Amino acid sequence: MKNVILGILVIAFQVGVAQKLAYIESDKIVDKMPEHQKATDEIEKQIKEWETVVEEKFKAVEGLYQEYVKNESILSDELKLQKQEEIFEAERQAKDYREEKFGTDGELEKLQESKLKPLQDKILEAAIKVSKENNYDYVFDKMPESNWVWTNPEHNLTDLVISELGL
Repeated sequence: MKNVILGILVIAFQVGVAQKLAYIESDKIVDKMPEHQKATDEIEKQIKEWETVVEEKFKAVEGLYQEYVKNESILSDELKLQKQEEIFEAERQAKDYREEKFGTDGELEKLQESKLKPLQDKILEAAIKVSKENNYDYVFDKMPESNWVWTNPEHNLTDLVISELGL
């Protein structure tokens, strides 16, 4: 995706189309937003609660297994099967719970979306407003993991976006 965008930029410049470009550093903007820290803290708190429940569920499975191993020699075949099924069911429930909370489309993903998306939208709206006010054609987000080798600091709109957000 990044290569496609860079390719388009190169082609645009080669045909003589001068475009006004700028960038923002959303990670720096987010760091200045107190509501982002609050949202992150709430998410981390919920993660810890869910992790505790997951650990308890798997400890219970381990407990059932240890009890089974300890008593296996005195259990009838029928009771052994019943205990094995009980262990498998407890393990399935623990795995299902973990997947429900942390899996794809799980509650963690939904929680992050509900808490962080509004903040991202605020940044986007402010960046668009600043970009339009300053007549920029394209504004990119220079994220730490991006492949930008160098950017001219005079094209950095981060401080203007931070001001627009009132931070």
